[in-house]
Amino acid sequence: MNARSARIARGNPGATAGLPGGTAGLPGGTAGLPSSVFSGVMLRTAGRASSGTLLKRAMLLCVCLAAVGCGQDIETDYGRRRGPGGEKSVNGTAVLGKMFEAAGHRVFSWYLLSPRLERADCIVWFPDDFKPPSEEVREWLEDWLFSAPDRTLIYVGRDFDSAGWYWDHVRPNAPADQKAAVFSRAASDKSDFNVARNEIPSDEDCGWFTVDGKSNPRKVTSLQGQRRWLEGIKPAGLEVSLNGSLTPSADAEELLASNGDMLVSREEWDESQLLVVANGSFLLNLPLVNHEHRKLAGKLVDELGPPKQTVVFLESRSGGPTIRDEDPTASMPSGLRIFNIWPTNWILLHLAMAGIIFCFWRFPIFGRPRELEPEGRADFGKHINALAELLARTRDRSHARTRLLHYRQTTKPNE
Repeated sequence: MNARSARIARGNPGATAGLPGGTAGLPGGTAGLPSSVFSGVMLRTAGRASSGTLLKRAMLLCVCLAAVGCGQDIETDYGRRRGPGGEKSVNGTAVLGKMFEAAGHRVFSWYLLSPRLERADCIVWFPDDFKPPSEEVREWLEDWLFSAPDRTLIYVGRDFDSAGWYWDHVRPNAPADQKAAVFSRAASDKSDFNVARNEIPSDEDCGWFTVDGKSNPRKVTSLQGQRRWLEGIKPAGLEVSLNGSLTPSADAEELLASNGDMLVSREEWDESQLLVVANGSFLLNLPLVNHEHRKLAGKLVDELGPPKQTVVFLESRSGGPTIRDEDPTASMPSGLRIFNIWPTNWILLHLAMAGIIFCFWRFPIFGRPRELEPEGRADFGKHINALAELLARTRDRSHARTRLLHYRQTTKPNE
């Protein structure tokens, strides 16, 4: 393991362990569990770390304990680097992004296949879609690889979810009266994941690899592959999980494997390369708490080559990323289109409802309008009121009293 990979694996401050700013990717809440539950998980993990990482682990533990109890659930948004769904999600990629930054690369996130990606030297794609990439998406990314030398595309299969991993580690340290609740939650999250992964085809060749989605849960207990990937890794400390399998194409080489299962493969595309990772069980936020996982992630970062490259995290949902010939503009939408933009649409909708309620309160009209009888003009009292209003407008109290006294002396001198 070279010096840069070792620095990344040890947890460069503020980068790999994701200490400040919530980049640890650890949950912002534990469904009401006390902090001692999660601290037990972290302490057991820290116990396997070398002495050089103990201080950083302690700092990470403090951040985790500060976050515990802030909510009633954990964030599980998949494949996001920025925002609460990326920085706090157990399935986020904020920690991996920090590792690329610690290695000297520039990192940003994008959600489209558009001209903006032409400035990228590396695309890291964690698709939140259990189906393989569509032919259109593969062709676009292959053209991107061919259009310039020394480019890297990293594809991470969607066949892992950290929620079940989290509850499995919480359960041994949970209080006796909460173990049943933790077990139930773990079973529920695992069931949801197994239902969702039914979309993975049982046997499909998508060009980059052949996917086999048949469920066969297994743990990685040994490693084979390139020497640079095996150096410094302790397989006994890994917690990598596999369900289905991705078989690389005939032109690809296996960088890392385990008992016939491909974990990481590399395929040359002209002067560029495609890296395929079986799943995110050692790259997502929560699994990167494991020290050996961070070593493997550091080796993946090293595959890019020298620093100061531009790394883009492609964040896509079900169906894959949208392909556009032009980048979206940042101009303000006009007319009724603004009602389709979140959160402006919700804000304007609430304002409109408040305005309607105000109108009903301020200007009520019930039934048919009727014409009022005209007011009589011979009412002397109206003359008095009109004169009083005129005197009031002068704001001269002395003048008003003088006029009133003159009126009384003229009309009723005896009084």
